Amino acid sequence: MFFDKLREGAQGTTSKIILGAIILSFALAGVGSYVTRPVQEAAAVVNGDEIPAQTLENAYRNERARLESQLGEQLSQLLADPAYVEQLRRSVLEQLVEQRLIDQKIAELGLRASDKQVRNAIRALPEFQVDGKFDNDRYLQLLSRNNLSPEQLRDSIRQDLNRQMLLNAVVGSSFSLESEAGLLDRLSRQQRSAELVRLPLAQFEANAEISDEDAEAWYQAHPEQFQRPEQVKLNYVLLDAGNVSAGDIDEQAIEDYYRANQASYSRPEQRRVAHIMVAKDDDAEQKITALAERLAAGEDFAELARTESEDVFSGENGGELEWMEAGTLDPAFDEAAFALSDEGEVSAVVESDFGLHLIKLLEVRPAQTRPLEDVRDAIAERLAAEQASDDFYNREQRLAELAFEFPDSLDMVAQELGLEVRSTDFISAAAAPAELQDPRVLTEAFSSRLREQGMNSDLIELDDNTALVLRVLDYQPAAVRDFDEVKDQARALALKDKAAELAAEAAEALQQRWAEGDIDTWLDEQGLERTELAALTRESPQPPALLNALFAMPAPEKAPSLTSLTLADGDQAVLRLTEVVTPEQPSEQLAQIRQGQGRVQGQRDYQSLISALRAAADIEYRQLPSEDDGVF
Repeated sequence: MFFDKLREGAQGTTSKIILGAIILSFALAGVGSYVTRPVQEAAAVVNGDEIPAQTLENAYRNERARLESQLGEQLSQLLADPAYVEQLRRSVLEQLVEQRLIDQKIAELGLRASDKQVRNAIRALPEFQVDGKFDNDRYLQLLSRNNLSPEQLRDSIRQDLNRQMLLNAVVGSSFSLESEAGLLDRLSRQQRSAELVRLPLAQFEANAEISDEDAEAWYQAHPEQFQRPEQVKLNYVLLDAGNVSAGDIDEQAIEDYYRANQASYSRPEQRRVAHIMVAKDDDAEQKITALAERLAAGEDFAELARTESEDVFSGENGGELEWMEAGTLDPAFDEAAFALSDEGEVSAVVESDFGLHLIKLLEVRPAQTRPLEDVRDAIAERLAAEQASDDFYNREQRLAELAFEFPDSLDMVAQELGLEVRSTDFISAAAAPAELQDPRVLTEAFSSRLREQGMNSDLIELDDNTALVLRVLDYQPAAVRDFDEVKDQARALALKDKAAELAAEAAEALQQRWAEGDIDTWLDEQGLERTELAALTRESPQPPALLNALFAMPAPEKAPSLTSLTLADGDQAVLRLTEVVTPEQPSEQLAQIRQGQGRVQGQRDYQSLISALRAAADIEYRQLPSEDDGVF
């Protein structure tokens, strides 16, 4: 009955109009899909030249991988901060903009690396070397594995070389005058002698007097010194992966795994071949056919490879490639190489993505399988790790479910999973227990959402073997501690401040007396003494603050050269410069100093070039969402 009415309704005028509109919309959508193409978004436009958003994403991921290899787990903590992620992405984009400006300048100047330079650069890449020498087989394997053609690699290397040429042109044209380098050389070897009087801060602390009123006044003037950070009181449960030993694994499970993963313990058949290659062009088939005829006439394969193969890397070695396994090279080349049955046999002409080939089978290593006895322990350890991981995953999922189903307590979580509910007193972010010292945990612990809702947090994965759920029990905002609570601390700080003031006054008085004449009587009264500092250089084993002050002082001429300074431990000191000795003759380091100054100037010139290109460029930045971070 229902379908009859539906069929009758479909025959009405209104229904036909609606159905026609639907058909029209599908038709238009279908046509549109053929005549329109998705517009590729740009992250930035530099002088009308777009930097695609995907280029930015690729460069950003590469930079993250590089930082991860350097920083390890520390990077994960940094990436938890959205501001850091945005800054990192912005830095990567700025590098891409600079590269595009440089490439545009290179095109304007007509700079281009030669084919020979590109070839030598490829041969020098460590990725393509085995035992310090270029390996053609590894070269072809890596290109195939990364879905790169030789032309793409060549163009990328040429682009890098072009940029290096511009850099060398700018840096190489910079220079330093011999007089400038000579002055720096002589100043770097200058020696200075002085007299030093040290005024220990502890001596003035003993003579300083601080009242309660002084301590409270210091407290009122420096509230930032007595700030108590925001604090929380927490409950949390910590889930760790259990320990499953290899001895716990059933023998049958080991045998089953071995049979199911036979390929992992087998070495497939390997072959060593040589080839002659002709690059694809209009005459390629004619050339390879002629070479096949010469081989059939009895000419030596290795000699023909050396003289005629356009794969110059393997040609130098008679066309020989390293040991290969099925599926590692170009599919057509691979299939032909493994179709040869007898050592010394030469294939028919084979066409690959790289060119046309003649392939000769040199040697075969048959497939081998390692016996179970040799791999039993490794399999047991693997299965133990997998079982521990599976157990942890299941318990982790249950932890998340229970924390959500019973959001106002962790007791049910602890009871079902056999965990301990751990508690803290009021803690700041800096004083949290070791297991809570993770940016994601601290962000949750101090979030207003958790304390306002009074609910459990979401599950937080600390690493592959540890997870945590927490709840906030109480919260104390940041505030200045009461004076009575920090009275002793305020007194000590006020005392140190007063002592520093007295020491500075004494240093000023000493400097004045020293400028007027003898100071021995004054030093005796103060219980101080002076120290001779003879022939100090900039590398002498003295406090950096002292050396910086000493070599900043004017040479004594008509009037004494005096200065006072504060040392790293808070002591005051007064220096009297007595002698300055500057070598007149240049040292053996003059040429090196001049070269170094030239490099520094070259770097400045290069940065000036970048700045000038930026200033003259029309650069438009686009706001794009990140594919994986949700920022920028």
